[in-house]
Formats: sequence, structure tokens, C-alpha cells
Amino acid sequence: MRRIGLAAIAASLAVVGCGQAGQDGGAEYSDGAVAVEMIAPARSAEAPTAPAPAEPGASAQTPVAVNAPRIAYVYHYGLEVPVDRAPGLMARHEQACASAGAAVCQVIGSDTTRIGQDDLTARLEIRATPAFITRFRNGLANDAREAGGRVAQTSTESEDLTRSLVDTEARLRAQTTLRDRLQGLLATRSGSLEDLLKVETELARVQGEIDAQQSMLVEMRTRVATSRLSIEYRSAGQLAPDSAFRPVVQAVQGAFAAMMATVGVLITILAILIPIGLIATPIVWFILRRRRAAKSTPPA
Repeated sequence: MRRIGLAAIAASLAVVGCGQAGQDGGAEYSDGAVAVEMIAPARSAEAPTAPAPAEPGASAQTPVAVNAPRIAYVYHYGLEVPVDRAPGLMARHEQACASAGAAVCQVIGSDTTRIGQDDLTARLEIRATPAFITRFRNGLANDAREAGGRVAQTSTESEDLTRSLVDTEARLRAQTTLRDRLQGLLATRSGSLEDLLKVETELARVQGEIDAQQSMLVEMRTRVATSRLSIEYRSAGQLAPDSAFRPVVQAVQGAFAAMMATVGVLITILAILIPIGLIATPIVWFILRRRRAAKSTPPA
């Protein structure tokens, strides 16, 4: 009657031991049945060295050793372009990503904010293969110049996911082993109904953890195998960005904004006082009239 319970406890202890060994020596685990392909782009944001492939849709991914760093890269660019050309430049970049195909490049998000005629801010975010990102970044400066603008800001972020990937893979293998043993216990169907229900409950819990860890692995491997690029388009105005009159223009714009803010406050105050006055004026007039009438009436 208790043989199935003892077997389940023994299986759990064995898997826990495997999980601890995976955490202590995680760097020695292999990738298992799933081969991870990635690019380890050892390059900076300012001077990329990876050559472009011959075909636009070709992938530059090659298998690497398990101990090789698995790094996720995020690139940020800020472009200053004339306000009338910013939407067209953003549309060109978005179309270039869409034309490459979903397997090479995907648009994650885009938005545009425009205030008045001379103030525009737009953002485009894409995720693509390292080869496509390299070619795309190399052409941003030329695209900005053709639109009458410039690249005003660049930055690169990187995150080393090597340890997280190895640890997650080790935990996934341990949980898979435990699931297989629990399934074997259910297949024998030896034991009481209570013991079988306990095994089924534990099996459901282990399967849920396996699904969650598999999702984490897919997300981390996608971040390693591709790179993310965020571009912000800012309106440069009519004057040159480095013009000597720029401080004056900014001061005038600030003064006008403060003036309009004051006018807005006054309008808000009037909007509050006018309804109060419409209600209070008849009441005050009636009270004053009664007082005058009382004063003008002679005592009896």
C-alpha cells in the first residue's frame, strides 16, 4: 500500500539532488536535445565590424559552444530631422523592416506625438537578426542626412543571459525526469486511491513548472538570437540644431508658454466664478432690497 508513496519520495529526492548539482556546476551542462543558435556580436554601437551577408534574408547565426557568452543587445538611436520629413523617414524604416519578412525583422511598436506645427516626437522599435540590425544601423546616419537631419544620440545596452539559460535548462531537465517517474508510478496503478490522487496532483504541479520554464527558455533564446533597436525621431525645427539663435528661440518659446499658462489659469478661474456669480447675485440683491425696505419703513 505504501510502496508507491516511498517510490515517489525517492524520485523527488533524486531529482532535487540533480537540481542542486545543476546549480553548483551549471556551466558544465550541455544544451540537451535543443541546439541553441545565436550570434555573439562582439561589437560596439559606434563601430560595428560584422560584415553584411550576400543575401538580404540570409541568417548569420552559427552554432556556438555552451560556455560561450549568450548576450542580448538593445540599441537606442535618437534622430533630429525636420518636422515635415520625420513621418516619411519613420515610414521608410518601418517598411524596410516589413519588407525583410517576419523571420528576419518584426516591428514591436511605434507611436507619434505632434503638438502644433513645429513639435513632433515619434518612436519606432524593431526586433531583428543581428545581420539585419547591423546593416540597418550602418544606414541610419545616411538616412538622417538625406532627410536634412542628423544622428543626435546613440547608446547600447547588453545583458549576459548565460547563467540564466544554463540554470533554467538544468531545472527543466530535473523537472522532466521527475515528471517521467511520476508518470511511471501512475502507469503501474499499484496503491490506494489516495496515493494515486497525490501522485496526480504532484504530476500536474511539475508539468506546470515545466511549461513555465520552457516559456522562459524560448523568451531568453529569442533575446539572444535577435537584437532590439529603438529609434526616436525628434523635430529639429527651422533653425539649425547648433545655431547661435537657439537659446533666444528657446527663451521666447518658454516665455510664450508661460504666458499661455497664465491665460489658461485665468480662464479656469473665470469658469469657476461666473456660475457662482450668477447664483449669488440675485440672492445678494434680494437681501439688500429687504434691508432698504426695512430702513425706509417708519416705526409704528
